[in-house]
Amino acid sequence: MKYDHLILSSSVMSPHSPTPLGDAILVDNGKIVAIGPASDFYTTNIHKQTDLRGYHLYPGFVESHAHLWLMGHLQGQIDCGPPQNRKVQDILEQISRRAKDTPSGTWILGHHWDDTLLAEKRPPTLEELTRAAPHHPVYLLHNSAHLAVANQMALDFAGITVHSRIPGIMKDGSGKLRGELREWDALEAVSRHIPQPSADDMAKDIAIAVNLCLKQGVTSATDAALGLGDPKSIQTVWHAYQTRAESLKPFVRTQCYVRVTNPDTLIPDNPPTPFLSVAGVKLFADGSIQGHTAFLSQPYHDRPETQGIAVMDLNELVQTIKFYENQGLQLAIHANGDAAIDRVLKAYDTCFEGRYSPRRHRIEHAQMASKEQLAHMRQLGVLPNFFINHVYYWGDRHRDLFLGTDRSRSLNPLATARQLGLVFGLHSDAPITPVNPLQSLTTAVTRLTNSQQHLGSEQAISVQEAWQGYTTNAAYLGFRENQVGDLAVGLYADCVALSHNPLVQGVEALEDTKVVKTFIAGEEAFDAS
Repeated sequence: MKYDHLILSSSVMSPHSPTPLGDAILVDNGKIVAIGPASDFYTTNIHKQTDLRGYHLYPGFVESHAHLWLMGHLQGQIDCGPPQNRKVQDILEQISRRAKDTPSGTWILGHHWDDTLLAEKRPPTLEELTRAAPHHPVYLLHNSAHLAVANQMALDFAGITVHSRIPGIMKDGSGKLRGELREWDALEAVSRHIPQPSADDMAKDIAIAVNLCLKQGVTSATDAALGLGDPKSIQTVWHAYQTRAESLKPFVRTQCYVRVTNPDTLIPDNPPTPFLSVAGVKLFADGSIQGHTAFLSQPYHDRPETQGIAVMDLNELVQTIKFYENQGLQLAIHANGDAAIDRVLKAYDTCFEGRYSPRRHRIEHAQMASKEQLAHMRQLGVLPNFFINHVYYWGDRHRDLFLGTDRSRSLNPLATARQLGLVFGLHSDAPITPVNPLQSLTTAVTRLTNSQQHLGSEQAISVQEAWQGYTTNAAYLGFRENQVGDLAVGLYADCVALSHNPLVQGVEALEDTKVVKTFIAGEEAFDAS
């Protein structure tokens, strides 16, 4: 028998052990058929051989919560975030420049503004945005994707006036529109008027996102809100994924959760392929901590007048969970704040009648989960998927602004979840934060913020435990453990060659580790050289 490919390396690593499995893997038909010492395979009839000695072979990373199409789509928009935007005027100047080169009436879109990092500590106002582009509708998405600001022409397009009663359309003390939009009802009231890209344009955006993933060693990805709440776009985005999965080589194995807004939302029912599948549905229980819209049990540290927003009441959650579980679909419910997590668990509890469920229903982000809530998840079989990047990107502001010292220390309680025996994943929520698993793993192990201060060191976990959160555990969250997430016989030969061996050398090596090559089904998909 002739085998497709032999890949040699300095060590072949599984996230389950710091002891190498060998120094070679044998690949046939895209799957691993053997792992061991290279000497075991020298007499084997092999079509191709790749020598990676000097580098270390690991399973490809599984990005268990991102928004693949959106990652590529935002590349063409104005980046309103730091460090290039230090004050509101920096954003306004970008908008004015874009307006000069854009036909009147065409939408100007931007993303990633962060009021807490702007000198004025506020977003651009409706009046400022209107002056910067009086003849163009402007819509700028916050870095959490749960808030936005718009100019007058955008509000006019959406038919929004001072008399509109849509939740989240913000007004000042005199009842005048501020141009600020909070959470899905308000965001969708405006965003649904933005012309949707065609399936061909979406496919191009997906190709950009795939390349971003491969550069970071991600071989399996997730669209955690297919359609982004717009029922009309679900089929268009799905068609774009199908187009790229069939025509683009290499492609990352993509799993989708459909963002449902009502029981009439159409769920693509195409049979799964090795590169594309629908796993379940996505719901929202609250918003974001940095947008003051995550639903907390106690008021925000810097805004004691608010505890955030509950997107769905308990009865609505219960009815929605029952509806989709009866269809055999897995649920992934976004819940950041402890009050939101509590509500989701009460809903799951009601639906399961307190019993363990084998469906692996999920709570996405789960940033403020308490020990009691994590124990409740274990009892019900509910899996947390932690947004670990918050510790690095927003940890300083969670401590100083949003949550205060005590609550911020237990943000993303990984060590507590591990002690309770919970299987949990780690993710980037890209494009909310960049897809970069090595950076995310470093944060999980060190608990260092952007200012290099420790935040809740007692919640740090080991390199091996963190690695499982981005590989084997992440695959388990999506019922993919028999396909990806490890280097083992029978799994796809999706792997990444790394410059260092952190499972052996420790966190110091992790901080210096680079992705050298990425392989999909044993074929090279990215080369950093």
